[in-house]
Amino acid sequence: MPLQEQQFSLKQNIVDCFRLDTLWLIIGLGVIIRLVFIGLLDLLPEEAYYWNYAKHLDIGYLDHPPLMAWLIYLSESVLGKSEFAVRLPAFLGWFVMAFFMYRFAENTIGKEVGKPVLLLLAALPIYMSVGFLMTPDAPLYVCWAGALFFLERAILGNNRSAWYGAGIFLGLGLLSKYTMGLMVITTFVYLLIDKESRHWFLKPQPYIAMLIGLILFLPVLIWNAQHDWASFAFQGSRRWFGGMNFHLHILIGSILVLITPFGLYEVAKVLLRFWKNRKACRQADTLLFRKLLFLVTFTLTPLAVFTIHSIQGQPKLNWTGPVWLAILPLVAAGITGIDVFASAGKNPKVLTRWIVIASVLLVFYAGGFGYSVAGMPGTFKGSGMKLPIAWQAYGDRLEQIESNLESETNSEPVIIGLDKYWLASEASFYDKDDGDSLPEFAGENLIGGNSLMWNRWVLPESVAGRDGILISFTEGKLTQPWVVRRFSRMGEVTREVLTNSNGEIGCFYWRIGYDYRPK
Repeated sequence: MPLQEQQFSLKQNIVDCFRLDTLWLIIGLGVIIRLVFIGLLDLLPEEAYYWNYAKHLDIGYLDHPPLMAWLIYLSESVLGKSEFAVRLPAFLGWFVMAFFMYRFAENTIGKEVGKPVLLLLAALPIYMSVGFLMTPDAPLYVCWAGALFFLERAILGNNRSAWYGAGIFLGLGLLSKYTMGLMVITTFVYLLIDKESRHWFLKPQPYIAMLIGLILFLPVLIWNAQHDWASFAFQGSRRWFGGMNFHLHILIGSILVLITPFGLYEVAKVLLRFWKNRKACRQADTLLFRKLLFLVTFTLTPLAVFTIHSIQGQPKLNWTGPVWLAILPLVAAGITGIDVFASAGKNPKVLTRWIVIASVLLVFYAGGFGYSVAGMPGTFKGSGMKLPIAWQAYGDRLEQIESNLESETNSEPVIIGLDKYWLASEASFYDKDDGDSLPEFAGENLIGGNSLMWNRWVLPESVAGRDGILISFTEGKLTQPWVVRRFSRMGEVTREVLTNSNGEIGCFYWRIGYDYRPK
């Protein structure tokens, strides 16, 4: 080999090694950022609400299946009560998701895209969040990735026993969030459109896999049967049959938040290239075409369901997050400069751009988390406590108010949050456990409102005759007739300002109601 070619080859090897080391560095930084802050940032109201799931352990709940609650319960049983213990299952679950996605990427595209897929999982906002926040999405994404891996091995790898792994993750996913049911629909669609896969309709393994999933899902079925199918009605008819209300623009906006405009651009690019090259690819390499069709089908089918819903109802921000897992291997190939259609050479500059994007995102996450832990100095906070920076202070102040009232009346008051679940859930988590024998916290169901699971956890009759500390984000709600008439007499409304060394970090209003009357 001529000297110039040897020098060029050596230089290219050094550049490639640098890029590999940089990838691992960025992936590692993403892990470290989450590990540092999962125990420092106050729980979001949703996380505090799900922690209360674990305190009222059950086989089902109104608005979500129970797996998330079971994981929180196990973590807290080992580590005790803390933000770190609540979020640890989400943090560990990210590694399981990453393992399955790494293997899934290798099996569908090749070993070259394994680490770029991990880069995307470490940097894109939705995958950073599911490895940080303990919500139903945390176990759902693990199960979605596991199901993708085993379904690919079963259908394209022709591994019959892999169907059983897919069934296990289907069942666990349904125990996490009902969204997992889209995996059944998508599998059916793929088997239908891929001629070489249709023979599985005549095999027992797919049906056994569904049976396994159904058996694992039995706790939720039993709970719903015992509660008039309340959870299915809550998540089904309420969301899907509410009339026509066009929100497609909100769905698109949520996608831009979840995977960034750069991520959406890469997804659109690989989908268009697949469509353009589909015939030539099928003729050149049937197995590769089937793999690419698998990735595209498992992306577009659930996305189509959410798109249809957005035409008649408002989607939630996080709904499409698991959809993009299937297309990540193809996106990773694109950002690495690998043309799976073999129509162009490698272009390492593309990966360099994404190293910069990922680095900027990680700096943004670390800065945002750190700024929040510091109490967001210099930020106006006159709009209640919508940010996770004041809930610990909120719990401490409520403890003082409760102690003063208990000393005055020589009885245990009940703290009533006059909203759906935020105030009661956060007060419950940040309460110091003093061994009270009576229910300490309740939602606005006590005054005729709706507080989701708090409606079932604390019934009005169970707190009859007790004094209550009513909490609200607004002063006006505490003076409404339907609130006042529930008590024999009422105290004055007080505005409570929460501060730290940087100034105000939140505020709430409270007043005391004496002698609660259920009706």
